[in-house]
Amino acid sequence: MRLTSRAADRTAAGETAVPEPGVRERGVRERGARERGVPGAPLRAALVLALLLGFYVLALLILVALAVLDVFLARAPGFTVMAVEGYLGSLAIAWCVVRVVLLTRGPGGGQDEMPGVSLTPRDQPELWRCVRGLAERVGTRPPTEIRVIPGANAMVREDARWLGLIAGERRLYLGAALLIGLPEDELHAVLGHELGHYAHDDTRLGGLLWALHGRLLHTAHTLRQRAAREEAEGKARAAARRCAAGKPPPLKREPTRGPDHYLALVFWAYARLCLRLTEAVSRRQEYAADLVAARVAGRDTTVAALRRIPALEAADDFYLREYALLGRDAGLLPPEGQFHGGLAHLLADPARRAELEAWASEPLPEAISEAISEESSPYDSHPPTADRVAALEALPGLPGGGRTPRHPRRPALALLREPDRLLAGLERAVLTPETLSWRRVPWAELPAQARRESWAREVGPLLEAMTQVAGARGVALYEVTYLGRLLELIDHGLLYDIAARLPRPEQAGQSSGRAAREFARTAFRSALRALALLTALDTGLCRWELYWSGPAVRVAAPERFAEALERALDHAVAEPPGTAPLRALLSGGGHTPTAPPAALPAISPTASPTAFSTTFSPESSAASSAVSSGGLYPKDPV
Repeated sequence: MRLTSRAADRTAAGETAVPEPGVRERGVRERGARERGVPGAPLRAALVLALLLGFYVLALLILVALAVLDVFLARAPGFTVMAVEGYLGSLAIAWCVVRVVLLTRGPGGGQDEMPGVSLTPRDQPELWRCVRGLAERVGTRPPTEIRVIPGANAMVREDARWLGLIAGERRLYLGAALLIGLPEDELHAVLGHELGHYAHDDTRLGGLLWALHGRLLHTAHTLRQRAAREEAEGKARAAARRCAAGKPPPLKREPTRGPDHYLALVFWAYARLCLRLTEAVSRRQEYAADLVAARVAGRDTTVAALRRIPALEAADDFYLREYALLGRDAGLLPPEGQFHGGLAHLLADPARRAELEAWASEPLPEAISEAISEESSPYDSHPPTADRVAALEALPGLPGGGRTPRHPRRPALALLREPDRLLAGLERAVLTPETLSWRRVPWAELPAQARRESWAREVGPLLEAMTQVAGARGVALYEVTYLGRLLELIDHGLLYDIAARLPRPEQAGQSSGRAAREFARTAFRSALRALALLTALDTGLCRWELYWSGPAVRVAAPERFAEALERALDHAVAEPPGTAPLRALLSGGGHTPTAPPAALPAISPTASPTAFSTTFSPESSAASSAVSSGGLYPKDPV
């Protein structure tokens, strides 16, 4: 049960009295079910079980229909070719049903375990006291485990048995971004929402529902993949036969579809029916859980949390992409505990923090409200945030009906003991061993180090080619720097000798004459540019600095340095070459570095001048709480 997903249903919220601490779970469950129009736990269990059994009944009905067809064909007079084709076709369909539906297994019967750091009451007593106190106010049993996971998400699970009739161990998952970015009172609203799912027995059927969805989607995907593969193989065989017969391929050929294609249509239709029925109930459960959060934390506080979390989710995605992964190509990481914890630096910046606070206190902008309230899919498990906010704001009589307090509030991270150590442990739990082996670099040095490592790898082949040419020609080099030595070789007319030794694309390898010289000159210019930038960085002529309020990296360089560098490179690879402009530029040219008014796109392609509101906003980020960075995490945690 997650707090920050989307979906649509506006009919479930209703007004109730505030429960006193110690209310029995049964009373809470019965009252919650009546208020929100959600069937009770037994009816929900019966619905899910019926849908799961219906999956197998559907497969058996297909087999029965095939058997009836075979009997009908057997009673027909004579033994025709059509009857034989009917027998073979029904046998093929029956085999597909038995093989894909009844014999194959889906992605496991239980839910995937999410990597994170488990918090014990001994390690984090204040957080546990908070959760247990809220559970008592809600009138439910507290979780047996609290686990911190990456992202701006929260969810609960329960390992119930016997179709949810017997309660099991409860687990509460808290995203690190929520602990970093939310005030303590808004975290109470998040916890109240999740505990509300426990109070209404929403988690009892989690395992059964997971099995239903996993089985349906696995079967439908398998059938579609088999159908696509069979269709591709059929086209290939037909093309090979026409080619062997000396016939041209047809301009348009209708695809040959086997039984897997039609079975996929049947089971996809059943999967959509199941999702519509189960997710409609899930959306009503979210409204009811929001009511519980409003009772224990206050209506306005809950609304503020609902508004803040989408922006916080976008902020976390933006931070991971632009800051935590800044040194990925160079194999560099921020300091220990800062891969996720560095989000606090971003949110501490006045401009960033002001925008996040605006989302929590001001009405949703019209454009964003329309984007959030757009017609949502009936297969979504959560209502749109705008609908949930509107449902809460329409409820009178709940605590916290006034404005959200403006006085400074304690951050949720204050509930944790030694948060830096916890965040360091989170890195070890979720990052792959390869990622953890990267070198740690202080934040202030990360931009320059990342670029230096990248440029150093890029100029490696150029320096090797330069050394080989200089040694073969016996050219005496007097400059100290690598760039100076290279410019000396250019002055000796050895530009194309060096360029010929650089790696070239396949197209360049097949060319000759003037085209080959042009390919070589382009490759040489690219490598020379990287070496020039590396020299500017090492000599202090230019500085690449971390910047929290705008683009992640900004450049301190002499005035109009980027344009001058491009012109100097053009002169250096011209015919005849001229190295004087590049020498003058990198020696300072009589200028001193100026203050950085903005990033230099020509030098720093990753530093985007895009405005804060377009790179850090809920409507522009599809951020999931996990980092979609290709191999950083062993598996997607959500």
